[in-house]
Amino acid sequence: MAWLIKCNAKCGAETWAANIDELIKHHRDKAGWFLCSCGKHGHIEKSFDLQEPGETWEPYLRGVIPLGDHGDTYQPFVFLVSYQPDGPVDGMWFSYYKDTRPTGGRLKLGYGPGGPPVLRKEQVFQLLLQMKVMGCLSPEEIEAALKSAPT
Repeated sequence: MAWLIKCNAKCGAETWAANIDELIKHHRDKAGWFLCSCGKHGHIEKSFDLQEPGETWEPYLRGVIPLGDHGDTYQPFVFLVSYQPDGPVDGMWFSYYKDTRPTGGRLKLGYGPGGPPVLRKEQVFQLLLQMKVMGCLSPEEIEAALKSAPT
């Protein structure tokens, strides 16, 4: 599956990633935001038909946080989702890919019948830390969530 990154600065360029592995490795800035070939932030438009007749889900993918360990076949990651091309990130889409190409297999994106990824506790902490670094979560929001949790 190819991925089309559109520029948030509206430079007119279209940046393509041939697959999920290439998208994650070569089309993000250091923090994890998608980049247009001009160097500005970009987004990926998606649209999915829902089970409800006439209803669609139309997220903008703004960045991605990989959570897998180098060399593992299963690579969990989280897309950062907004509902405007340059709006605030207010959703996370958990997914994974399975890469068996090194052993003669293929690359498969796993957000379908395979179910969602299972994350270790340290991967959840890694996700929270990266979302803080990217400005999607503030320390105050994290602290407030922890304080409001039942004990």
